[in-house]
Amino acid sequence: MSVKHINKVKYKQLIIEVILMFERIELYVNTNAEYAWLVILLFAFIEAFFLSGIIVSSAILFSICIFIFNAELLSIFTIVPLAIIGAHLGDMASFLCGKTIGPQLLTSKVFTKRKKTISRAQKFLDKTGPFTVLFGRFIPALRPVVPFLLGISDLKLVRFYIADVIACLCWGTALGFLVTSLGSIF
Repeated sequence: MSVKHINKVKYKQLIIEVILMFERIELYVNTNAEYAWLVILLFAFIEAFFLSGIIVSSAILFSICIFIFNAELLSIFTIVPLAIIGAHLGDMASFLCGKTIGPQLLTSKVFTKRKKTISRAQKFLDKTGPFTVLFGRFIPALRPVVPFLLGISDLKLVRFYIADVIACLCWGTALGFLVTSLGSIF
């Protein structure tokens, strides 16, 4: 067997596992409708937190929101604030982790080899910090990483907090529009 064939098989297995996971989440929410709010809050946090957000796709949160909306378990006026709060809590946790463990990571061997690149990135983040929060909130691949990196930078907590609240409000509004418009298709 070639490496390419093995990778295709692993990719197909991964897709099947994600589908099965989503079906289990749907089953859980159907049988425990009173916890639908908690599922949204939890998945919004998980996809925003830097350790888990790299693994958990934002498409899962989006799909869960569509499912809960279409099943009429929660209104869109409940789904959106829950997603905003969960995302904001995940961002704040990532930022604070960046402030506490980030400097230790920068002194590790892996990062000391890339000192010049890291220095340029830090200067960029110091200049554009609040705008990077807004920009990063709308790009799924960057969403969990940006708050952590900004925590490592010199960005003050208050500036990050204000920028993140604005970014999460904009993102939550967009999520609400997507759930109501695309949710009607499914």
